[in-house]
Amino acid sequence: MTRNQTIFYFVLGTINIVAGFTNIDWLNYFTKPILMISLGIFYFLKAKNDLILVDKLMLAALLFSCFGDTFLMFQRQNPNFFLLGLGSFLVAQVTYTIIFQKENKVQYLKRLPFLLYTVVLLNILISKIPADFKIPILVYSLAITLMGIKAMERQTNTKSYQFVLIGAISFIISDSLIAINKFAFAIPFPDILIMATYILAQYLIVEGVLLGRKKAV
Repeated sequence: MTRNQTIFYFVLGTINIVAGFTNIDWLNYFTKPILMISLGIFYFLKAKNDLILVDKLMLAALLFSCFGDTFLMFQRQNPNFFLLGLGSFLVAQVTYTIIFQKENKVQYLKRLPFLLYTVVLLNILISKIPADFKIPILVYSLAITLMGIKAMERQTNTKSYQFVLIGAISFIISDSLIAINKFAFAIPFPDILIMATYILAQYLIVEGVLLGRKKAV
């Protein structure tokens, strides 16, 4: 992405974080969906002259991420919106996994940190998660773990690899913070930490895929 696009995205993200922290609901509701919309527009502008399957999948992942963000904004009014948000992000994670799989080389030993982290986290959470949420949380946990593994196994240029891998790890951290804060115990400044890691994650994944896109053409 261009420098101006990057600045716009992170300024918008900062405004959203401040709005959430200071409880300015209208500003939070206005800026949050625009984050993924802006990334999608910036990605499309970069790839529009030669759209390939990877590009269409990326745009789909960002669209479902936008749906997820929107649903999660209203989870306090209706708990079902949490599940709708989780489902939307599940589609996004599966889509990212498909994208990363295209440049994949299986590395079994390197999978262990992701698998161990998921096992430990679920061990902490599972007894605290309401019965109706257990299966959706387990499915989503497996999906995002697989996404992280496939990001780690990508075979591409160094910059693209690093950006996507750090982005995937940031995404896992962000979702872990959501789960811990919602089901286990309150974390300090949850909105700031969750959104900061999420905003960084999506940017790095988008930028990383764009940096490695030439190889896929």
